[in-house]
Amino acid sequence: MNIFKTLKPLTFALFTTVMCSLPLLGVSSVHASAASTPLKSAPLKVTLSPSDPTWQLAINNKLLGPTEVLIEPTERGFARQVQPLLQAGNYSEVAALFKGRDISQDSTALNLLRAQVLLSTKDFNNAELAYLACLKASPDLVKAHQGLSLLYMQQAKYDKAQTHLVHSIELGQADAQSYAQLAYIHVQHSQPWSAVAAYRQALMLAPETSQYQQGLLFALIESGDLSQASALLKELLNKSPDKAELWLQRAQIALQLDQKKQALAAIEVALKLNPKDTSNQLLAAQLHLSEGSTERAVSLLKQGLKHATKQQQVEVINTTMQTLGWLVSQQKWDLAKDLIGSAKRLTKQLPRDEQAQFSVYSAQIAMQQGNTKRALKSLNNALKINPNLGDALLSLASIHRSKGQLTQAKLMYVRAQALPDYQLSAWLGLSQIAIDSKDYPSALKHLRKALQANPQRQDLITNIRALENIVRQEG
Repeated sequence: MNIFKTLKPLTFALFTTVMCSLPLLGVSSVHASAASTPLKSAPLKVTLSPSDPTWQLAINNKLLGPTEVLIEPTERGFARQVQPLLQAGNYSEVAALFKGRDISQDSTALNLLRAQVLLSTKDFNNAELAYLACLKASPDLVKAHQGLSLLYMQQAKYDKAQTHLVHSIELGQADAQSYAQLAYIHVQHSQPWSAVAAYRQALMLAPETSQYQQGLLFALIESGDLSQASALLKELLNKSPDKAELWLQRAQIALQLDQKKQALAAIEVALKLNPKDTSNQLLAAQLHLSEGSTERAVSLLKQGLKHATKQQQVEVINTTMQTLGWLVSQQKWDLAKDLIGSAKRLTKQLPRDEQAQFSVYSAQIAMQQGNTKRALKSLNNALKINPNLGDALLSLASIHRSKGQLTQAKLMYVRAQALPDYQLSAWLGLSQIAIDSKDYPSALKHLRKALQANPQRQDLITNIRALENIVRQEG
């Protein structure tokens, strides 16, 4: 009788202490670092791209006047036929008329016109053939090199475009657009310093061209010259405060200077100007999480889930999964439930293991709502997909233990202890089951394993000593 009176308070104290060291249902699904770092990801970066360029193609509308190359006398009738169409900009009709002519029989001048017209109607293959025919006859024809550079840029064939563009500059076509095109190609090749030099050349010739100014700004940011980028950006924002791209560039500069609050403020302005910018919604959500604005982060993720294109869905759902893990670890159940409801329709985009993890999050929320039946169904579904999913095993063990089903709970913990990342939680769980069953030697064995593998957990020493006292008293 005395032993029972001694054991009862000790057992209760040990139960409470061990329970405090066990993860709450679901917390084990997000590792310890999640509490301080909401999302594990690459360094945060605004999704920027160089401004979509608009390049001008000068089409020769004066075939009958003096030009760089001349048409043949036999082609004058055709020239008179197409002249009014060219002046009216009816290039598709001109292209149709060219279909009835043999490219090999036409002069270089007429083939140059053919190429320009076909390029303007985006018939890239035939335009390329016509330009190459021009260069075969006249290798240094500037307009042919210039036209081919435009053609290849529209097809994102930047190496080919650069070859012809440099050649045209060497031949004397050193205008603002040529330098801007060259700068754009350097950006595409991840050569920001070369892009800066070329954009500056373009701006020397056309200083008020906003497209070139924004291109230079992008290149300065990419090169890391944040001082000059900031000065230029301030000037551009004063002129055009309603351009979302400029606010995103301000955000990127702030991020590179580790000024997250300023970055977040700039991104929010950009999102007001362009509410469906999914990539930057995700970035804003991550920044809001890091700054403690959890509700706003979830709101942005829900918008991203709603508006994401097929190409963006994987990125959105992956960020959502990381966020769900963090919300669960912080026990923000209402927000987690809200986010899961929005994400559910896209979970088929996830790999199978991630689908299983999503089921675990759903189960953890169901448990908080007291819906054990739904939680069990979700956990069992998760384990069908991935039998070694530690989060599901620990959560299932917790459910069985709460229902007094200690054998089933023990089985789940035994399976979890084979997984290195979940061993500590499994040993603590097995220890608790042993205490519930009054098998104190077994409880002591599991706690000693836990301490040996995790010597930094000095809190376990108190529990071990209490159990050692009980085992000695039981003799």
